[in-house]
Amino acid sequence: MEKIKISKGFTPKLAGMPDTSLIKLPPPHTIGLSAMDIPHIRPKLLVKENDRVKTGTPLFCDKRDISIQYVSPGTGSIKKIRFGERRKLQEIVIALDKSDKSAKSEAFIQFDPVSRSTLKSLSKQELILQLKQGGLWQCLRQFPAKDTADSSHIPAMIIVSLNGNDIFSPHPGILIGREKAAFEFGLEMLKLFSNRIVVTARQSSLPELESVKAHITHQVTDTYPAWDPGVVLFHLKKSMEENTAWCITAEHLVMMGKFLLTGRYPIEKIVTITKKGDKKPHILTRQGAPIKTIAGSFHREGMITTGRFNGRIADIEDHLGLFENTLNIIDNAGEEELFGFIKPGTDKTSVSRAFLSCLSNSPKQEDCTLHGEERACINCSYCENICPNDLMPNFIMKALHSDEIENALEYGLLDCCRCGLCSYTCPSKIELAKILSHGMDSHYKDKA
Repeated sequence: MEKIKISKGFTPKLAGMPDTSLIKLPPPHTIGLSAMDIPHIRPKLLVKENDRVKTGTPLFCDKRDISIQYVSPGTGSIKKIRFGERRKLQEIVIALDKSDKSAKSEAFIQFDPVSRSTLKSLSKQELILQLKQGGLWQCLRQFPAKDTADSSHIPAMIIVSLNGNDIFSPHPGILIGREKAAFEFGLEMLKLFSNRIVVTARQSSLPELESVKAHITHQVTDTYPAWDPGVVLFHLKKSMEENTAWCITAEHLVMMGKFLLTGRYPIEKIVTITKKGDKKPHILTRQGAPIKTIAGSFHREGMITTGRFNGRIADIEDHLGLFENTLNIIDNAGEEELFGFIKPGTDKTSVSRAFLSCLSNSPKQEDCTLHGEERACINCSYCENICPNDLMPNFIMKALHSDEIENALEYGLLDCCRCGLCSYTCPSKIELAKILSHGMDSHYKDKA
């Protein structure tokens, strides 16, 4: 097992780390298929309101490749199709019926199961087609834009991340402990697409992953975001061809394995909830579960995000997306502190050593208040000193603002892993991660 050690990055001492217990929630009344967490997609609706659907029925596809289908995570009727600005599809809400809750066979679209013995004899094209029709091919993402993997491309490597994309993501030991067979079958499947499979795990996760330790190829430090596939690729790549590698999370690899073994779309999901004052167990719920059912009650001026540093801001009426497995409920700070700028800051988190909290190891609570306003860049280099991929986000931002895309690319724009640390550390409150992410997406769209 090789070790990957990054010289930068940052892991703040935050309260709310989930424990390793697991509770199961009762089936919700509605579930949803969200399009808000799917990058680059151009969705085409395949259903309308009041239509009856089964688990596995295609609800929308990608206009760029109509064979890539997004399927229903439950059985029932289409209750509502929600649109955003300019009629952009947000999510499809499904009212579940009794046949779904009883998990009867007629509630599923059934595919032909694939056994270990037949996997090797299955052609690559047949496997890709089954994954596309089953709604799981899009779990494989391709660098540098992390778009859906190109099925005609042969990647130099496929990176399997066991630790998600958030510091509060579900512990891989809980997931793999329940689905070890599906995980190992998924790894065998990946070998049909690439000769190099890179499986990474955080150092602190290894004791609970003893049963699959033989499959782990690289150990990463516990410094955020060392386990992010973008960071792993940056530290492993040695040629231009590796810039178009693929990546997948352990959760989605397990989903692929279960789908191929059973011929049914997997409907369960493990998520974590971080909320002040609550117990922090892992939660077993449904794919596309409603956020209000999982989150419970919280202050109306608070904020729900699907990632502490790089998730989207979610509404209480939304449903969990395919790529989302954690909810962070952050309270509002309330009134401004009087003379807060002269207080020692023993309860504050900071990248710098400006607060006395840097001397304490106790976890801190954060709020969703900016504590200031956006100002001009002061070239403090905090973003440069924290970037895990050795980029200079402030220089890239200025190049993008000047429409100097070539300069931005020379500064390493496409190596950005979108971890969000540059925005977190910026004393001028500049949304650097958002600016760089928009620049990457605009460049990718122009090339396409």
